[in-house]
Amino acid sequence: MKKKLILSVLSGALCVFAFAPYSQGYIAWFGFVPLFFALESSTIRNGFIIGWAFGSAFFLGTVYWVVHSMYFYGGMSFAVAALAMLLLVFFLAIFTGLFSILFIVTGSHRGVARLFCIPFIWVSFEYLRGVLFTGFPWVLLGYSQTRYLLPIQMADILGVWGVSFWVMGLNSAVYLFIRGVTERRFKEVFSVAVVTVLAAFVILGYGFLKIRATDGETKGWAPLKVLLVQGNIEQGMKWDDKSAAKTVRIYRDLTMEASGFGEELIVFPETAMPFYLLYDKTLGPFAMGIAKKNRAYLLTGAPHYVPDFTAKTYNLYNSAFLIGPEGGVIGRYDKVHLVPFGEYVPLKKFLFFVHKLTYGIGDFVPGPGPFPLRFGNTGLGILICYEAIFPELSAQTLNNGATLLASITNDAWFGNTSAPYQHFDMNIMRAVEGRVFLIRAANTGISAIIDPAGRVVEKTPLFERRVIKGEVRLKNGRKTFFTRNMRVFPFTSLFFSGIFIISAITKRR
Repeated sequence: MKKKLILSVLSGALCVFAFAPYSQGYIAWFGFVPLFFALESSTIRNGFIIGWAFGSAFFLGTVYWVVHSMYFYGGMSFAVAALAMLLLVFFLAIFTGLFSILFIVTGSHRGVARLFCIPFIWVSFEYLRGVLFTGFPWVLLGYSQTRYLLPIQMADILGVWGVSFWVMGLNSAVYLFIRGVTERRFKEVFSVAVVTVLAAFVILGYGFLKIRATDGETKGWAPLKVLLVQGNIEQGMKWDDKSAAKTVRIYRDLTMEASGFGEELIVFPETAMPFYLLYDKTLGPFAMGIAKKNRAYLLTGAPHYVPDFTAKTYNLYNSAFLIGPEGGVIGRYDKVHLVPFGEYVPLKKFLFFVHKLTYGIGDFVPGPGPFPLRFGNTGLGILICYEAIFPELSAQTLNNGATLLASITNDAWFGNTSAPYQHFDMNIMRAVEGRVFLIRAANTGISAIIDPAGRVVEKTPLFERRVIKGEVRLKNGRKTFFTRNMRVFPFTSLFFSGIFIISAITKRR
């Protein structure tokens, strides 16, 4: 058992390097194989422990940044922050522990059946991790492939889960090939190899053809000149009332220095204006004047509140405001999917000692979206920070008429950890899933323009004041299969996982 645990931990640690900021995506093609061998001949109880150990090592290496956020901005001591991070890691590892149990339960399947069984089960747990308890679909396996354009093109049909399925399928193929050769089951080896090669041919061929088709199609889309402003405002001063005027001046000056190329849309990050935009009689008009001065539309993040006269209180929102060229607000989007412990504290009566990361402002409430903000022929689909990690949210706003995705975020609370890089990669997948241009304005970075094939046209480094000037095109034409049927593949995975599990149990009787 000790050797199996060591093998699983090493496997989990190895898989960390497939993700940003290391971005060695090829490691994900075989990184799970040591885990699979560790699970062989294990009991269900031991299998859970082995899988949980794998998950603990993997998630420790990928979400360690939680300590930084909670220690520096959550008002926690380092020890309490570390404990909170470990609790999150151990919880997430339960999913890999359960996956490992089903890996053992379905072990009676052989050859091609086994080749498909393993990735179906994996995708099922990825999906469940993204929806249970508000969801945390961070570092899904498919995100390890964002540097490889060809295989991620399938995301417009199956979403990020389809890419995860392919990567886990490669791990299954490697495992079954090695096991088949050592046990001299050459017919199974041959069938697995043929199916894997054919699948690779189809997936890579589809990617090649789809990129060419997408490039041709986007040439006919209407252009829009954008200016993305990265203010690089230190998180410690962001909610300091005395610094609010300075913050606005920084964004104004950066905008004015870069303007004059015919920009039609200016984008500031999440809560770039750290005050109530509609209610501040001094800074509000000053901020809106930036749009009027440039004769362009301005999208900016800012907090907002609406009185609740029934409860005699106020509902607070993390909002994005669209300001017109005349200097008035023409649209507002309120964040739909809030960050637990970042924007509100669950079970606050019991966790009274926990401070939110957005310290200095009360608990937010979710908005009614998702829906696009409209101006001219543009439907601007907004993803505020955390929302960009949920495939269904971007699909819903595209279904509701968005022609361009705008991701605004404040990743300052992540510091110089792996989180800003991992968060950025998820935006690449959102662009491919919807076959749409995505623009991203981040307070401290990474700001970028991403095209519908997942290419990063331009991006900024972290912790620098930068402006991106570029041209995007507004989606026109048929929505992708994934946009229209976002839950089909995860539900398919759940269905076939159930079939494989029932079949395996039946065989044992």
